[in-house]
Amino acid sequence: MKTQSFGGLLVLAAASIFATIIIVPAQAQTFTVLYTFSGSDGSGPSGSLVRDAAGNLYGTTYSGGTYTAGVVFKLDTSNNETVLFDFSPNNSRGAFPDYGLTTDKEGNLYSPADGGSPKGGGLLWELSPDGKEKVLWDFGGCFGCRKPGVAQGRLLMDASGNLYGVTALGGVKGVGPECHLYGCGVVYKLDTAGKLHVLHAFTGGADGGSPYGALLQDAKGNLYGAALSGGDLTCPQFPNLGCGTVFELAPDGKFAVLHTFTGGNDGAGPDGGLVMDSAGNLYGAASVGGNSNCDDGCGTLFKIDSNGKFKVLYTFMDGEDGSYPNGNLVMDSKGNLYGETRGLTTNSFYGTVYELNPAGKMKVLHVLNGSPDGADPVGGLIRDSAGNLYGVAYQGGSGSGCLDVGCGTVFRVTP
Repeated sequence: MKTQSFGGLLVLAAASIFATIIIVPAQAQTFTVLYTFSGSDGSGPSGSLVRDAAGNLYGTTYSGGTYTAGVVFKLDTSNNETVLFDFSPNNSRGAFPDYGLTTDKEGNLYSPADGGSPKGGGLLWELSPDGKEKVLWDFGGCFGCRKPGVAQGRLLMDASGNLYGVTALGGVKGVGPECHLYGCGVVYKLDTAGKLHVLHAFTGGADGGSPYGALLQDAKGNLYGAALSGGDLTCPQFPNLGCGTVFELAPDGKFAVLHTFTGGNDGAGPDGGLVMDSAGNLYGAASVGGNSNCDDGCGTLFKIDSNGKFKVLYTFMDGEDGSYPNGNLVMDSKGNLYGETRGLTTNSFYGTVYELNPAGKMKVLHVLNGSPDGADPVGGLIRDSAGNLYGVAYQGGSGSGCLDVGCGTVFRVTP
């Protein structure tokens, strides 16, 4: 099963029990498998989907396709799949897309790819509606020279068409052996002229390291994101690594840490993008820490209010609620949060889709069963105007072509 790591190190943390929780049982009838992959049409869908005005869905798979290096796909309203682009590790146009898509008003699609650079690294690409692919930036393979590399997470596009993202490596010489050699990652901007600007280089210390997930931008142009490592280096599970941070980066380059995770009740390893409500409060998920029912902690959901106060909203228990939340959260107009867990432990092994209301009540919308549902939901959810949620499962499903693990699915949940 695919495991998110950075610089060869997995973010895991142990924790203590946080709180008594209320879980509403799953409603399996709300879950629909829209498409099951078979390998030749893609395998391992990952990252969040995008949906156009007509209701068509677009996404990527990490592998599969003609050259087994991933595809960009379209799923129409009748659930027919079309492969829009086949990646190949040998054509210098990208391979192994992993982080979901960003789209502009013309219908162009944008995303990083883990590989496919002629220099041996990843790159950023654009795919036009007529299927023409263009490389926007090549990160190359110079990991020892601390140039930005290994893009992590969905891209953010501003109103002017500039793209923003993060890398796990590159930047400045930082704390610890990996940061010392490779850098701890950067926040970058790719402008419309094709020039890359490093907005912040992480040190692996108090500011964090190995940023991951999509960035969020407010009306003033401030950027918000999460770093998987760094922060408090006395984090008991990883004393030389740290449990991660949540940060803010102002347009003038001023960097601020909004929260430093400890690996205890607050969680550790924030995984996925943040979401902001109309009052300026931030919400996110920490992949581990919190409750000790899981070896490394089952993960938490948290809020950072507009005054900078941190609060744990929910602690996962590895019951029907699942464990190891991941991916981008989505919020509706009433303040309900929706997200996914990866499972991987005794209960809810194949993952869950959940809703958390503003009062902290957890409602499990669906517990995945591996087949036919899929397993290991990743990348986060998107939501349409009717309240339907759409996501992908990295493996599982009822299709053939991927040995006994399944090639993954696209699904819809109606809360």
